[in-house]
Amino acid sequence: MAASAQSSVSYRWAVPSDCDVLGKIMFAAIHADPSPYTRAERQAWCPQPPGGVEWEAKLAKQYVAVAVGPYGDLHTEQEKNPQLMGMMTMTSEGYLDLAFLLPNARGKGHLRRLLSMIRAQASELDLPALTTHASLAAQTPFGALGFELVKQEVVTRHGQSLRRAEMRLPLKTTGRDRQFR
Repeated sequence: MAASAQSSVSYRWAVPSDCDVLGKIMFAAIHADPSPYTRAERQAWCPQPPGGVEWEAKLAKQYVAVAVGPYGDLHTEQEKNPQLMGMMTMTSEGYLDLAFLLPNARGKGHLRRLLSMIRAQASELDLPALTTHASLAAQTPFGALGFELVKQEVVTRHGQSLRRAEMRLPLKTTGRDRQFR
């Protein structure tokens, strides 16, 4: 059964009509239990699902890879299957701004597939590396994908101190290891 569910997952670039559901995915991922963050910290980080004109404008400025499959649980019965279940975004400078999966879609290789799409786009842009600020929950998966820890840091949101890590994934080799084109 798991194999058939996995095979029914597809990956594509987001379209404007995806924006509201992507905000719900972000909210659901942040507020899911278990979490390394307290409820107060998660509420400060994301008090409600992002949406509206500002959210659409934020996503429109980025490359947004999405996973579509059977794990969506944020949709009404009137909406068609398959459903959005995760996303990863990158700015044109190579900053991974957002990476969220619905809780029931985690641990199934979707983050790796989304990163593959992002890496291909980064290659087209001739970027030397990807960078991100990874939450406590994202640090281990990003580390498994080859990201290196740059530094741990704390940011304050709505009176709450949130721990996170600056991470980097080199994309190009230099010197003797650089391949010919």
